[in-house]
Amino acid sequence: MNLFDNIIWDFDGTLCNTYPSMVKAFSDTLKEYNIEVSDKAILDQLKITMDNAFKYFSAKYSIDLDELVRKYLNKEKSPKDRPLYNNTREVCETICDIGGNNFIVTHRDQKSTIEILDYYNVTHLFKNIITSDDGFKRKPDPEAFDYIKEKYYLAKTKTIAVGDRELDIQAAKNSGVISCYFNEFDFETSANPDIIITSFDELLEIIRKN
Repeated sequence: MNLFDNIIWDFDGTLCNTYPSMVKAFSDTLKEYNIEVSDKAILDQLKITMDNAFKYFSAKYSIDLDELVRKYLNKEKSPKDRPLYNNTREVCETICDIGGNNFIVTHRDQKSTIEILDYYNVTHLFKNIITSDDGFKRKPDPEAFDYIKEKYYLAKTKTIAVGDRELDIQAAKNSGVISCYFNEFDFETSANPDIIITSFDELLEIIRKN
C-alpha cells in the first residue's frame, strides 16, 4: 500500500527551478534604477512571495510599485531558463504509474505555466492545473486545495502537498493534507511540515518504498 497516491505541487521553486531566472530578471530591473542588490537579498524576498519582493524593494528604494512590476514583467524569460528540478518528472510519472494523480496550485498565470509545462512535455502528467487566472484565494488559504480534494474525492491522508515556502506548508496544513517542504536553500521554517526534503530523489525514494 502506498503512503500517498496524490501530489499537489507548487510550481515556482518546487516543480520548476525558476528562481535563478527570476533573481536575474529582478536584479536587471533594479539595475535600471542604478540599484545593485545581492542575489541572496533578492531571493530572500522572493522566497516569501513575489508580491512581497515587489513591495519590499519598491518601499526600500522609493520606486513606483506599478512601474517596477511592469519593468520586471517586460524582461523576457525563456522556458529553457526555467527547467524542471531533477527527478520531478520521475516523481510525477511514478505517481501516475501507481494510479494516483498530480495537481498544480500556483500563483503564476495560466499562459506562462502551460508554456513551461508544454516546453518540457509534462502537461499530460497533471490532472488539474490551478493558476492565478482561476480566481481562488491565494495560499496559505486552502481554497484551491479544498476544491481539488472535493472534486477528485481525495483522501487527506493519501494526499501530499509539496512546496518551497511557508505559505505552501500552511496551505497544506489548513487543508488537512500531508505537507512536504522542499528546502533546497536550507531556509528555516516555523511551519512544522510533516516531511522535509532537500532534493526530489528523496521524495522518489519515499514513493518507491511504499
